[in-house]
Amino acid sequence: MAFVVISGLPGSGKTTLGRTLAARLGLAFIDKDDILERLFASRGGGDAEWRRALSRDSDALLQSEAMASTGAVIVSHWHSPGMAANSGTPAEWLKALTGKTVHVRCVCDAKIAAERFARRQRHPGHLDAARSDADILASIEALTALPPLDLTPMIDVDTSGEVVAEEVLRLLRPWC
Repeated sequence: MAFVVISGLPGSGKTTLGRTLAARLGLAFIDKDDILERLFASRGGGDAEWRRALSRDSDALLQSEAMASTGAVIVSHWHSPGMAANSGTPAEWLKALTGKTVHVRCVCDAKIAAERFARRQRHPGHLDAARSDADILASIEALTALPPLDLTPMIDVDTSGEVVAEEVLRLLRPWC
């Protein structure tokens, strides 16, 4: 049983790396954005308050799916001290996962993450179109001052450019 918890700035490459690792490790892939998009598809979009409510519902589903799993790659933008109370996925429960757990942190410059964030195509329910490029960059830069997810062991992966999956898998070998 192994769990790989992936964290990082929005746009840092968490989902891309997570999908690759899950496939290579033969683990389930559980991504909060995938869950949230399923909720948008079944319940529809709305205003910012509606999105926050669906986001909290997706947090609960993410936790439920992960806790029921015998091993998975789990991806989200996790809540960190200093963030708004209703921002980021609560992470306290991660320490209760059974089996080996390793934290992979996607690390890249805020400007790279903001550019990727602005370019990606997501469900309109995320309300990304309502944000300017300057707002996206400012919010991501503010996140760089926050501490990392409190989960060890932690492996930092530079996601500024192409990530070599074999190198990350080699680092994960003691836990997976």
